[in-house]
Amino acid sequence: MLKQTTFGRYYSLCLAVLLAVVLGASCSSPLVPEPRMPRESREELPDAAVIARLRALWGELQKRTHTPEQYADLVAQYNANLLTLIRRVRVDYAKDWKQGRMHQPVGFTWTHEVDGPQRPLIEMYSEVLPSADVPIENLDERYSVPGLGVPLVGIIPANKVDKSNIKFNIRTRGTVRTLTAVLTFPKGKNARPVMRLIPRHQTETVRVGRLNYQLAADFSAPIEVYWNLTRVKSDRFLGMLKPQELRDSMGLSCMEAYNPHKIPVILTHGLLSSAGTFDNMVNRLMADPEIRARYQFWYFNYPTGVAWTLTAAEYRRALRDVRQKLDPEKKNKNWDRMVVVGHSMGGLITRYSQSLEPWLLVKDNGITKGKLSKYADARYVDEPIPVKSLDAFRETFFFRPVQAGMVVYMATPHRGAPLAKYRLVTALLKLVKLPEALVSELINVATLQEDIILLNPERFTQWFTSVGQLSPDSYSVAGLQKLKLRKVPTHSIIGDQGDNDSPNSSDGIVPYWSSHLPWGSEQIVPSGHSVQDVPETAEAFGKILRDYARSLR
Repeated sequence: MLKQTTFGRYYSLCLAVLLAVVLGASCSSPLVPEPRMPRESREELPDAAVIARLRALWGELQKRTHTPEQYADLVAQYNANLLTLIRRVRVDYAKDWKQGRMHQPVGFTWTHEVDGPQRPLIEMYSEVLPSADVPIENLDERYSVPGLGVPLVGIIPANKVDKSNIKFNIRTRGTVRTLTAVLTFPKGKNARPVMRLIPRHQTETVRVGRLNYQLAADFSAPIEVYWNLTRVKSDRFLGMLKPQELRDSMGLSCMEAYNPHKIPVILTHGLLSSAGTFDNMVNRLMADPEIRARYQFWYFNYPTGVAWTLTAAEYRRALRDVRQKLDPEKKNKNWDRMVVVGHSMGGLITRYSQSLEPWLLVKDNGITKGKLSKYADARYVDEPIPVKSLDAFRETFFFRPVQAGMVVYMATPHRGAPLAKYRLVTALLKLVKLPEALVSELINVATLQEDIILLNPERFTQWFTSVGQLSPDSYSVAGLQKLKLRKVPTHSIIGDQGDNDSPNSSDGIVPYWSSHLPWGSEQIVPSGHSVQDVPETAEAFGKILRDYARSLR
């Protein structure tokens, strides 16, 4: 018995290591770069002298008599001096900020702007660091916009997120704001300079006298820091094998403060993955000013070991809860225009949640045999099942579809993934430990049937684990094909790692015959299964978003 146990542990460890290597697991980079000393010391150039320079440059920037080349030179000088000042402040106060004490530096006043008007700086940042000091290590490109001001990353610790009007359900040490700092000089003999921290996702320009200047921006540095603050990338394997341990990380999150004037884009990841899988795609999309102006990206994160039909119930609940909190009277049309995006298994979650008659998924497939069969009825969408212990069963299979305005599938195995039947994957299936609450619920379901689960544990693992529900012959994949869906604009982005020989192509995990839909548009990109990671997908998805936004005008 001891030898078998030892072998089992060894086998499990080897399998875990193998999959971690295959999936490209890597060590995370430092959470936040250390403060960087400016080149010029205070002995050479005191703070007062730097502020005096900035005041003089601010006056020149208000004049209408300069040539374009002169304006560019003035902006460059202004930004360089402002960066020196901000780096000095960070060195001086980094320790205090991390301990929750926000000091007002000598010589100017901080202000933080939310939705336009200036407000006193809210004590929510544990640190404000120049984007120029953030090395880009996880993203493939860095996207910045030239202009006036110094791009910053404002770090909001987890215990202060509520004050920032940002919601998240990701295991994290905090979140970030994309900021641009501009030191302004109000009129008046004794008026102190004001350091404006402007949320860059909300504002494109800044007024200097009677002139408008484009605000400088770095959209990549905040994304880099954000995913370093979270644990989702390192937790993705744990979320597969022990989903119970990551239940607290399930839900919707948004990196920036909620903006009711933008259309939510809900991104849902796939198996053995996390919300961080969309980092490169969002980074590329945020470089587009039209997309920045019209859309706000939200992430649905979840542990991937549980069957996607069950996770879909949490997905719908999260969407309901967020809208109830942010738009309780349901007057904001942007929520009805919402774009839902699913990659891989996330596409199945997305598609199932668009179903008009989801209860048909289980009506005659073995799950609703015996005493349970009488409850497979449409009326339980609006009324509770008489058996209290079946509440979770009802939430999974009896619901109204998500009211999205557009659906986008990326490398989605609509007809299943043959890989789910391979020996390595079926071995992985046996290692998945389902949450205790879920097992209890499944036993409640089993007791109302004719021994369908208790005498057949293999069916149990197929029905209620994610890998089991990805098999082409699983009840969920087979039943999904028969369900009617809401009629909304639909787009598919499909990977082809071969010779562009569709319909015989594959992304290496999902073959074309499984990811293809007979309706909606389709774009094939040169990629493996991680289509969301290649530039061609961002280009295709960006066009889809722009066209959709223009159609709503």
